[in-house]
Amino acid sequence: MNDNVSNNQRQHPRIEVQVQVELSFLEEGKRTVITRDISKGGLYMEIDNPDHYPMGEMVHLQFNDPLNNDERTDKDGIIVRRADGGIAVAFIDMGDF
Repeated sequence: MNDNVSNNQRQHPRIEVQVQVELSFLEEGKRTVITRDISKGGLYMEIDNPDHYPMGEMVHLQFNDPLNNDERTDKDGIIVRRADGGIAVAFIDMGDF
């Protein structure tokens, strides 16, 4: 095992890509947002009101997955980070619950 491995290395490498995502949150209607990057483990979406989305809340996402031949994809996720201009969502498998 290499002790020099950086803590910043990710389990799933990100690719910078802009994809339209239909974001569903709680009982609100869907809204269309754009990704800044995506990986097999999650994505970052550019949003004008990130404070509206609390950390740890679940969201549902529908998008054409560029990592899977643009196949239409439905994913559940948890908000794991908020920043000026966006939120990061980690994908979860509801079958695990």
